[in-house]
Amino acid sequence: MTSTATTGKVNDAPLTDEEIEELLTKLTSEEIEKLLEDTDPDDAHMPPSSRCTYVCEKAPTGPLNRKALLNYIYDQAKKTPDRVDHVPHVPGTIRGKKWEAPKREGEDEDTADFELDIDLGEEIELALNEASTQDMIDLAGIMGLHSMINQEQYHHAVNDKFDNEVDEDLGWDGITKATPLKVYPPEEPNPTNPDEVLEKIKTQDEEQTEVNLNNVSVPEKTFLEIFHALADNKVLTELSVSNTGLTDWAAANLAHTLECNDTIEKLNLSSNCITPKTLSKLLESCNIKESVKELSAHNQAAQVLGNRVEMEITKSIEKNKTLLKVGIHFEFNECRNRVAVHLQKNLDRIRLKRIADRLANRGNVTAGYFAPPPGSILSWTKATTPESEYEYYYSDEEE
Repeated sequence: MTSTATTGKVNDAPLTDEEIEELLTKLTSEEIEKLLEDTDPDDAHMPPSSRCTYVCEKAPTGPLNRKALLNYIYDQAKKTPDRVDHVPHVPGTIRGKKWEAPKREGEDEDTADFELDIDLGEEIELALNEASTQDMIDLAGIMGLHSMINQEQYHHAVNDKFDNEVDEDLGWDGITKATPLKVYPPEEPNPTNPDEVLEKIKTQDEEQTEVNLNNVSVPEKTFLEIFHALADNKVLTELSVSNTGLTDWAAANLAHTLECNDTIEKLNLSSNCITPKTLSKLLESCNIKESVKELSAHNQAAQVLGNRVEMEITKSIEKNKTLLKVGIHFEFNECRNRVAVHLQKNLDRIRLKRIADRLANRGNVTAGYFAPPPGSILSWTKATTPESEYEYYYSDEEE
């Protein structure tokens, strides 16, 4: 110990670890328990288990039964009598001193009902006196006094299409009501029958140029038969199978169909269960015949394609010269930008081809896009020397 024990004076220097251990060895068990009780429950430097000094000395009665505990609390609350009210409550009786608002100095009763007299003219005063409450509300809306009227009354005053939607009995105290929702009829289910579609595809029906199986639960076996029949079909140009439960195996067969079919131009495969790898194969199969112009395959079961699959899809799209629209969500900006640039090039290629065809129909291909049509340019002849000096002046008059 330091000189504190001998002199009896308190040393301002902090105690060392050896001095603290020496003091703790001299304390009894009761003194240590009292020392532990003097803890700060809000001390963030101590663990929560050490802040609580409550020690339950009762033996446990068994496992926790929450339902029995709540029932016991309810029974005890019902059995506990209410506190006796020494002064019975009498309705309408005022206890104590009633509070009154202090009267302001200088406030006079005559000035409270002060009215401002403004001369507006006989015509305006006559019109205002004969105006109804609804007319005054409309006038307030036109003048922009929004705090005096509600929203429906303001729109009624400004727009003509709200004439029959305002209750005239509300007046100045009208409250804003919620606009009733428009009721739209439920969308009818898709009536397309997959079996009938399969028969028409097999028979090469000329009227069957579009197939819409959206929101129709189609078995996988039927999908395989439809895709197998589409390999030899030369009529169908648009196929939409969105939200049909298209599996990965059926989509792989569709990729094989696209390698043989050269008439399908629009393909919608959104909201299905196609894996990223199969989706990459579908884009690769479109490069063989290059007939597909629009492809939509977003909102699949696998929301994230991955960098490797997105790069494969991007390379497949860059090799295709007919794709104009691609509905796929790319996570990486590089893939998104490269696909957008290539699709713009395909659109420009079609535009230049259309301009070339237009110029070819005019018969002047090498003159450029702004060349005049053939026959509009006059053919000029070489000028000759007049025989006399007066021939140049009088030649137009003779004609």
